[in-house]
Amino acid sequence: MTRQSMYNAQCTMYNKQQNDNKTKCHPERSEEYRRCRFQYSAVPVNEVFFSYQGEGIYAGLPQIFVRFSGCNLRCNYCDTAKALTVNKDSQYFTAQALYEYICDVYERNKKFFFLKKGSKPSVSFTGGEPLLYADFLKELITKYFKNKFSVYMETNGTLPEMIKKIYNYCDVVAMDIKFKSACKKDLFNLHKKFLNVCKNKTFIKTVITEDTEKEEFVKAVNLTAGISNQIKFIIQPSGFNEVINKKVFEFYSTAAAKLKDVRILPQLHKLWKIF
Repeated sequence: MTRQSMYNAQCTMYNKQQNDNKTKCHPERSEEYRRCRFQYSAVPVNEVFFSYQGEGIYAGLPQIFVRFSGCNLRCNYCDTAKALTVNKDSQYFTAQALYEYICDVYERNKKFFFLKKGSKPSVSFTGGEPLLYADFLKELITKYFKNKFSVYMETNGTLPEMIKKIYNYCDVVAMDIKFKSACKKDLFNLHKKFLNVCKNKTFIKTVITEDTEKEEFVKAVNLTAGISNQIKFIIQPSGFNEVINKKVFEFYSTAAAKLKDVRILPQLHKLWKIF
């Protein structure tokens, strides 16, 4: 049996169960979502693909991307709306099936990975919000990865209890600090708890829009500096216009005064027109 047929066979019954289930699963409806999360021993995946990292301090490096369906936030600048909810297009994967799929994608694209001795190809878990499935991720990584892949966790940094479950198995945690101006919620208490768990493996991303307020940006800088001024801090413009450019340059000076490593980095995948 080929890997393709193996993971297809393993997932068929889960996808059928999901399609037959008339109660749709929406992460924002916490009780309904909680029931759906634990209903299956498989999780909803939007897509698995090879590309180059488009954000943060690892921008430009080849990765295998696993994009989960479902998110606990609704940010107004989100560029992956297709993964916000678990819907009829989501495909359910068991841990073994997803591992086999990741291996397939890597084998088809390994020529693009120029790995130094002792290094491993990187798998980016993204979404949506991958930490909604922390228990599944722990099983996947500990049972199947076995030092074959490195783990790059992309997260909105609002689920501190979930990152505790898999922190030891992550190589990099790319954590967003979300602003109320974009997400309609004050999330700084959660961000503080989250960052205290994984400060030694984390870099921070802050997305700057026309609505971003200086006060909330300063609060993000102070939060980060209060935990460690060694944490790398990325200022990510959501677009390019006079208003955003002015904010970004002003904010850089504010952050660089308190943190050791501050960078302004755009999203490369938008320039490449890859979404």
